[in-house]
Amino acid sequence: MIKGITSALLAALLVAAVILAILHFSGVLLWLAGILIVGIVFVAILLFIAIFIFAVIVFFALFYFMAEKKPEITPGEYRLDEEKGKHDE
Repeated sequence: MIKGITSALLAALLVAAVILAILHFSGVLLWLAGILIVGIVFVAILLFIAIFIFAVIVFFALFYFMAEKKPEITPGEYRLDEEKGKHDE
């Protein structure tokens, strides 16, 4: 049983080594690495632009909501029948 497992692992390693050597010398690994790096850089740039646009919008929204006029509350006596509830018109 151990001989079978050992020979299967050895055969798998040998096949993997042959495939790796073929891909390495044909330049496919270098091409794949280049595509992945270009993709990662492209996605990083897109995410930066999206986050930057969102941050600019939030920055201007902050000043808009800070400058918006607050309701004035005047002191006085209020009765419950003057209160407006959630479902009142």
